[in-house]
Amino acid sequence: TLNVMSLYKKILLVDDDKDDQLFFVEALKELQPSLACGIANNGVEAIEHLEKVPPPPILIFLDLNMPLMNGFECLEQLKKANDYKEIPVIIFTTSNHPVDMEKTLSMGAKMYFTKPGDFNTLKSKLQDILKTYSLVA
Repeated sequence: TLNVMSLYKKILLVDDDKDDQLFFVEALKELQPSLACGIANNGVEAIEHLEKVPPPPILIFLDLNMPLMNGFECLEQLKKANDYKEIPVIIFTTSNHPVDMEKTLSMGAKMYFTKPGDFNTLKSKLQDILKTYSLVA
């Protein structure tokens, strides 16, 4: 029998900004409608999502400034967990501070990108990232 779950791919967006969530999901839908997008509003929800909503995402987009558990703390948890440490984490934040970039990349994040101010820039940046992981042609 065909395993339907192996065909199902999802991305997890961890971000507490509702507008950014909407733009991200919309851009993702336009680029690759077959990709599902889970949303967590902070690091605590992200870890819960990973534990309770299979299968694990193929990519995690992680904001840094969030309540309860921020992006640094969440990244640390993800990289410590055997089940999740191989999932590529892409930092998606308003911070363009070089210290944040260096710290997150040294902690195991694969990429760092500053949230763009407009939808088309977001979409083209997202397309580049999805191409990197062979998720769009």
